[in-house]
Amino acid sequence: MKRDASTVASGTTLKFDVCLVGAGPAGLAIAEVLAADGWKVGLLEAGGEKPEPEVQKSAEAVRRGLPYFRLDRARTRAIGGSSWMWLDEGARWPLDGGLRSRPLDRIDFEERPHVPFSGWPITYEDLEPWFRKAEERMGLDSLAYGGAADGELPFDRSVVETCVSQFAERDVFRRDTAALLARENVDVLLHAAVIGVELNAEGTAATRLRVASASGWFQVEARQFVLAGGGIENARILLASEAGRPGGPANPFDQLGRYFMEHVHVDSGFFVPAPGARVEDLLALYRRHMAGEHKQIRTLRLTGEAQQREGLLNTVTEFLPRRKLFTSAGVRSFAELAWGIDARSAPEHVVRHFLNIAAQPHRVAAAAWLKKRRVHEEQPSGATLVMTAEQAPNPASRITLGRRVDRFGVPVARLEWRLTPLDELSIRRTQDILDAEFRAAGLGQIKLKWGETHPNPRIHGCWHHIGTTRMSSDPRTGVVDGDCFLHGLSNLSFAGSSVMPTAGAVTVTLSITALALRLAGEVGRRLG
Repeated sequence: MKRDASTVASGTTLKFDVCLVGAGPAGLAIAEVLAADGWKVGLLEAGGEKPEPEVQKSAEAVRRGLPYFRLDRARTRAIGGSSWMWLDEGARWPLDGGLRSRPLDRIDFEERPHVPFSGWPITYEDLEPWFRKAEERMGLDSLAYGGAADGELPFDRSVVETCVSQFAERDVFRRDTAALLARENVDVLLHAAVIGVELNAEGTAATRLRVASASGWFQVEARQFVLAGGGIENARILLASEAGRPGGPANPFDQLGRYFMEHVHVDSGFFVPAPGARVEDLLALYRRHMAGEHKQIRTLRLTGEAQQREGLLNTVTEFLPRRKLFTSAGVRSFAELAWGIDARSAPEHVVRHFLNIAAQPHRVAAAAWLKKRRVHEEQPSGATLVMTAEQAPNPASRITLGRRVDRFGVPVARLEWRLTPLDELSIRRTQDILDAEFRAAGLGQIKLKWGETHPNPRIHGCWHHIGTTRMSSDPRTGVVDGDCFLHGLSNLSFAGSSVMPTAGAVTVTLSITALALRLAGEVGRRLG
């Protein structure tokens, strides 16, 4: 059953076996499993069936620290959650519409001496069977994610390897929701904003949720509660509750909201082919392609052994075909300022950017003309390295509550995104290693590396909000245990990327789904 929360009479108490907050990929996956097992499921979604402008406005938050995207664009409140933001297949390469999918790497689960706060309380092997179930749910092949023989460059394979990602369909999580919504044992409440979590007097179990709608407020009681609202909202909901304040029974060691991570994304360097080498031959290996019935794409990655040896974070690299014109300082500065205006986020070194533009107005105009006509990637003279890197866990990078409140009187989220020296070191050293491998193979070299230009290209995120309710074996260093239940509580758990202790370097939806399916099994076991 599906209905608007405004139809629930103010002051009403609804009761379910399990109450899920958030109808994104994680929440939908858990709801389908538990509903199929016959449990009475309540699914609360703050938005509607599709993104709505007025609802999206309420997703904006206070942004501090490193410049970041507007959060009303970087997250979606609607059934399907973040899946509404994935590009369709008409997107131009290398953005690659569809849902890029690859499991986390084994090294991502390991405790690494050079990465503070690394290590998961579960292993890759613990999650591997759930990766296979997630692939099945997403319509993917279960495959080895290494490179194929025809997709390898002549690099030292103890240093650099080719890895493969698959593509799922963009609407894979929304296609089957009609069947879920039609189930008699599922009650989906739209425009239902959770404004608080209440615990029992002992602080050992959640008892109810307070929920606001356009017509008033009501409460929900359940035997099990799962927060699946995303990496920012999961933390905000509990922080806004008395029990989730620092020192409260649900946050005794002030860990809630800390360790916010993104995938660090930067256009780093320009690959110049060696004389006689064809840049098209290189790019052909790293374009989206068909492999049987599925679409795939290859990227470059330092091996786990090389990461450990060099003391680096995980990073994947792909290539964007470019004309040399687009590497000029004026064009890069113009793009930087344009992004800052759109994101309402001023870049560093604004004066220098304007000076670069003023010194090269003809190049800026020529680049704008080519891009408007969508021919800027034709006849490339080289390729920009597009690097997506793991961010080291950092307790100072965090979600807290802002002073401003939303329409229901709940403080909005305050995001303070912070990097560490290791994050920047990993980008610089990884591009140097790749440069050495290109030169040794006689393929070319990398110029205009990140760290060697002024100003450097801006570091972006990927709209992946990770780590704010991280897993840990010790409540002093995390929020949930290895089963994704809040430390010390038997019936309040978290789903989504917020539970990940480290971020890895690949897109997270496959891993989110695997974790959600694993959690669904545990919730069902506890209900039973």
